Parts: sequence; C-alpha cells; structure tokens
Amino acid sequence: MNRAQLTSAGESLHEQLGREYYGTLSGLKAEPEFSRIYDRFDALLSETALEAARNSGSPAILEWIVGVQVGRKVAPHEERQLAREQELVLKVGEVQVPYLRAAIELANSPNREYRIALDRARAKDGALALNGLRRDRFSLEHAEMERLGYQDYVGAVTALSGIDLAALGDQAQLFLNQTANVFSDSLGKLVKQRLGVGLGWLVRADTAWTFRADQYDTAFRPDELVTTARRQLGEMGLDIEHRGRIKFDTEEREGKQSRAFCVPVRVPEEVYLVMRPQGGHKDYRTFWHELGHAMHFSTPARDLPFEARWLGDNSITEGFAMLWDHLTMDPSWLARYTDLGKNQIRSLVAELAVQELHMVRRYAAKLLYELSLHRSNLVGLGSEYAERLSEATLFEYSEDDHLTDVDPGFYCARYLRAWQMEARLSAALREQYGTDWFRNPQAGTFVQGLMERGQEKPADELVEEVTGRPIEFEPVAARLEALLT
Repeated sequence: MNRAQLTSAGESLHEQLGREYYGTLSGLKAEPEFSRIYDRFDALLSETALEAARNSGSPAILEWIVGVQVGRKVAPHEERQLAREQELVLKVGEVQVPYLRAAIELANSPNREYRIALDRARAKDGALALNGLRRDRFSLEHAEMERLGYQDYVGAVTALSGIDLAALGDQAQLFLNQTANVFSDSLGKLVKQRLGVGLGWLVRADTAWTFRADQYDTAFRPDELVTTARRQLGEMGLDIEHRGRIKFDTEEREGKQSRAFCVPVRVPEEVYLVMRPQGGHKDYRTFWHELGHAMHFSTPARDLPFEARWLGDNSITEGFAMLWDHLTMDPSWLARYTDLGKNQIRSLVAELAVQELHMVRRYAAKLLYELSLHRSNLVGLGSEYAERLSEATLFEYSEDDHLTDVDPGFYCARYLRAWQMEARLSAALREQYGTDWFRNPQAGTFVQGLMERGQEKPADELVEEVTGRPIEFEPVAARLEALLT
C-alpha cells in the first residue's frame, strides 16, 4: 500500500465509524457494530499498512494507523461496554434510574441523601458491569503497543503523539501546587453558600449540584439556546449550520449518552453535534463547546490532505471548542446575550471560575493518575485514583471509578493542552479585536482562517506561530486567580 491508498481507505472507514458512533451514542441504535466495520477495511489492519505508514513521512498517519489497528483489537470491548451502559438500571430505594441518566439526576437533585445514594449505586454497579471490560481493553492496548515495538504504553503514546506526557505531568503537578490555596478558599465559600457544609464533608455526588448554578436558569432558556448561538455567530459573520454541514441533535432521548459529543462523518461536509439537555448555563456552555468542534470540523478546505482534515493533534479541536465555550463565562458576552444584571453576572462569573479551576485541577490529577495506571499492570490502582482526585478536587472520590473514569490514549492530555491553547488565543483575540471580539466580523474571519487549516500543526506550534508565546499553564492560572481573588 502507498500513502494515497491508506488515506483513500481512511476516508471511508471514518465515515462508516462516524455514523455508527453517532447512532449508538445518540441512542438511535442499541447495538454497535464497530468490529464489522473495521473488518471491511482489513487492508488497514495489515503489516503492509503499518509499513506504509512508517514510510509515509507523516507522524500523524503513523499514529492513525496504529490507532486503527489497536481500535480493531478493542472494538468488541467497546461494543459490550456501550451495550451494558444502555442496559444498566440503578436502584435507589424504590426509584430506578437508567445508568446513562445518572449524571443528569446528580446535577438536578437538591436532595443530598438521594444524590449520595445514586452516586454510590452508579459507581458500584458501574464498576461491577464495566471495570472488567475496561481492564481487558487497556491490557489489549498495552499488549498491542508492545507487539508494535514500543517499550510501554506511556512511551508509545508519547512517541506517536509527539506530546511529552511526563513533562506535561510535571507541569500539571506545578499547576496543582500553585492553585491549591485559591481553589480551597473559593470552593469553601461556594459550598458553604450552596450546600451549607464545609469542605471536609464533600463527596463526588456533590460536584454537579455544587456547580449547577440553577438560580440563573431563567437567563439560559432551552428554547433560546440555538437562537442565541445563531445570533452571536451571525454577528461574527459565521453561519451556525455552516451551510447545512452541521446537524444538531439536542433532544432528550432514552439511551443517549449524558456526555455531549461531536461526530465528524465527512470532513468538512457532514458533522453531528449531540447533546442531552441537563438544564441552565451548563447546557449553553456544553452546546458552545460542541459547536466549537463542529465549526472546526466543518471548516477545513476539502482539498486539504486527509491527515490535516481528520488526524493530528486533537488538542487543536479541543482548543477551538474551549475558545467557544469560554465565551459563556465572559462578563461582556453574558451582558450582551442574556438578561442578567451586573451583580448577577459578577456572581455567576465567580461561580463559573471556581468550576473552571475545579475542572482543570481534575484533569491535571487524571493525567498524573493515568501515568501511574499505564505504567502498571492495571491492578491495585484504585486507592491512588481516589487519593489523587480527592486531593485535587476536594470532593471525596470512590475507588470504584478508577477505570471507568479513564479515556483511552491519554486524551486528558489533549484537554490540558487545549486549556493552554485557549488561554493564549483568547488573550490574542482580546488584544487585537477588543473585549467583545466574539461579535466582531474581523475576529470571525481570523478564527475561521485558523480553523480552515484543520490540524495540520500541533497545538504548541500553532499557538507559537499565532501569538509568539508557548502554551503553558501560567495564563490559565493567572486568569482564574484574577477572577477569584
């Protein structure tokens, strides 16, 4: 096989996998058939394809082919996991809650006893149903990387992605150290007001309700979500549906994943934005996040190489997603697109800043834990998971989630780099186009020009080119500390 044959097959593979992921994760299809799709492309699973990728001169193509071959190995486990998630029903006293709806219930129930009982059932039943599958999946990934000649999984992902995971872990630990006091102080004030308890009483079941901000729900009406997005992007000179390329799936549906997602089926012609509503500001931020992905995938020129449109550093698409979603916590944006008053905006932004710092700290801890997990035999890491996540977030975590709370391939590293990318890009946009850059057509043209390039460069190189500055945690920490002190 040559490079052209690899990428031609890749277009078709990703289209078929994309449709299958959309149907299954959106609740439109009960039983995924990823294995069957992979088997239609057996040429991409061959040693010949791997050799062609190694000789292609493209690190992105090599990373992709390895990912395809690993993906086929673990596809049966992923199919069984998704099927079990759809089947699993949690029992809390006399109440039955579908597993996939638990996150929504946890975010919307003011009853703390119910939340704690539900989250315990979610963690324990989820662990019983899913942890074995997750461990087997990760074991297969480890074995496959070793078969391909890599010393271990951490080294393999580092080499293939070009991301120094160990160095990023060191940066993450410094971020945790630097922000510990401001996070403890600001979270303590919020939970005292929100829950009436001190930090020492917090458990993971309290997390979503702590950050729910339901007192502002009337400013974030579900029937105005798409209308508001259309208005804002229109002021930037951008089309929210991108000439019909972007399809929205935002309705409630049994079997739909509670975690929103964006699926590119054909880049740039067909992209799906999928969200299961939970209510209030969270829906707006989630929608804008996935809209950032959708705009990014629907923008690249069709004649760009396959690897620029489909492959590369996903820190880029996550960075654009964060560039959009961070608008919903911007005081100027809130003043223009909601009916909140100045004092309400000030209070909401403070709550959102605590939530943002919580999320960055959570993902920093996840990276450190996953480095330990993937350097181990995947056994006996529950206590480290609970300790690291509890210390970073100040909500007590259970050991039961130590495998279900792990995305494959160190995707947590892409999120962390995306936070770094967003901080640099948004600062550059404010400097060049003003604090209301989000309604400036010139800013729209500039951002669209960046998105047109797909993922031809990794996030660090793109940011260096655009801003002349490196991606790092310093601007992330500085912005949040300024909002919280």
